[in-house]
Amino acid sequence: MKIWTSFGRKPKARDYKLHKNFILDEKSFIYKEIKYAINHNLDFIANLGHSTFLVSYKGIRFLTDPFLSPHIFGIKRQKPALRPDLVPEVDYILISHAHYDHLDMRTLRRLKRNSVVVIPENTKPVLGRIHFKKIVELKRYQTYMDNHVEITALPVKHNKGRSILFPNTDTVSYVIHIEDRTFYFAGDTAYFDGFKEFGNQFNIHTAFLPIGGYEPTLILKNVHMNPWEAVKAFEDLKAEYVVPMHYGTFHTIPKFVKVEAPLQHFREAVEKEGIKDRAIIVEPNAIDICLVEAN
Repeated sequence: MKIWTSFGRKPKARDYKLHKNFILDEKSFIYKEIKYAINHNLDFIANLGHSTFLVSYKGIRFLTDPFLSPHIFGIKRQKPALRPDLVPEVDYILISHAHYDHLDMRTLRRLKRNSVVVIPENTKPVLGRIHFKKIVELKRYQTYMDNHVEITALPVKHNKGRSILFPNTDTVSYVIHIEDRTFYFAGDTAYFDGFKEFGNQFNIHTAFLPIGGYEPTLILKNVHMNPWEAVKAFEDLKAEYVVPMHYGTFHTIPKFVKVEAPLQHFREAVEKEGIKDRAIIVEPNAIDICLVEAN
């Protein structure tokens, strides 16, 4: 079908050849499942690892915080990544902030370019001369409107900046409204009262909330949520469904991965709160085709 012809191949970069065990190609399950869903015009959510989600609803596709490199600062992925040039063409690429594990230039350079890239305030200089269909900087509470799609940037509780060269890049979350459905992508954030405000302001159907990277708590409690706080944020948001993210791919200090056990604790938390049926767990390199079709 014509919709699938946009999955053209590009030559592999040397870096990806060197780390071939951390990269998924056309033979991978996730690639084949995405291909099937697109060819059959199905709505779906695909977890590509960390905070990178590919979402399709009523033919509109968006990609969040694309990080598909095999490593970051020498820390290898726990699970391999789909090769960036195999990601289908999307309408919107949403980048919540400029930290290296959320705004990855290696990945962006290998994605297809016919997309609108939405970024927080003061982030455009980080992208340099890279070309996309359109690059939109949004201030907090500012909305970008495009046909039947509205994307609103909202504040979060997380540290700003990328490096000494880019110290003022903002950090946001996004509300994505597509026709009759509203998604919330939290990016990186600690728990804060803003979730209650968003829950009162927006009719959120599906909330993507981070659950990992909270240990050691003494250092990270003001920038990352733990699984119990993510469940509390979900309840504040008054969303129909919650999709956990930001786990099972990286950790700044690898020995804390087992201590955190974010997915295990998240499962326990939703069970305790009696909302297990509203938690849609899409693990890294997996896809859910039913979630966004449910009413």
